Amino acid sequence: MARPGFRRQLDILVDRSLAVHAGSWGTLLMMLAQAPIIGWFIGLAWKGQEAVPQTYFIMSVAALWMGCMNACTAIVGERSIFLRERMFDLDIRSYLLSKLCVLSAVCAVQTVLLLAAQGRLMHLKESWGALLLIFLSMSWTGVAACGLGLLVSAVARSAYGAVAAVPVILIPQAIFSKVLLGANIEKGASSFIEKLTLTKWCYEALVDIHDSAHLLTQFKSLAALGLGLALFLALAAGALSLAED
Repeated sequence: MARPGFRRQLDILVDRSLAVHAGSWGTLLMMLAQAPIIGWFIGLAWKGQEAVPQTYFIMSVAALWMGCMNACTAIVGERSIFLRERMFDLDIRSYLLSKLCVLSAVCAVQTVLLLAAQGRLMHLKESWGALLLIFLSMSWTGVAACGLGLLVSAVARSAYGAVAAVPVILIPQAIFSKVLLGANIEKGASSFIEKLTLTKWCYEALVDIHDSAHLLTQFKSLAALGLGLALFLALAAGALSLAED
């Protein structure tokens, strides 16, 4: 009997991933609840004010944090199931994309909740078009961060190890930023490291929206996030292939 094709496997795995999240409603609720809490803290910090570069930087870090935390245990928590299904020709691409599809929806809901809570306390862009672009930029950053989280989950040997690795990965992305280092970011290795961070590209996308930059300028940052996502998924697929040996 021939194995199901890529698309058929993807559909089955997405349905299963949705069922797992629905069955773990407590975990899902905690994932969603953190978004308005973070948004409330951001709004409180700039209560009654317009967003400034520091605001957009914190929003970028928040999107990165939520996406990575959402995904960091998605694979390692069911490694035995994955290895068993690989013996029956499970497609790694379908497996990873099924995780990403469901987690992307979670990121989108989280972004809405964060922006809604934040917007009640401070002034975000009044234009619906600008708000939509902010939503898309943060959601896309969350998706890229999910890719990073899936890579962590593919490499980790335990759920505890995966969760413990997240701060180690995220802290450099917060430190090596123009917002914190100013002119020092242009010197030596700092500039190179900054270009590898998701926070840089999300931050630049949000600042470009604030400055009403041309759409092509904004697209550059989103494209960089997309390249990062593709790289993370490719590395995760490689790690899962090696895990079978």
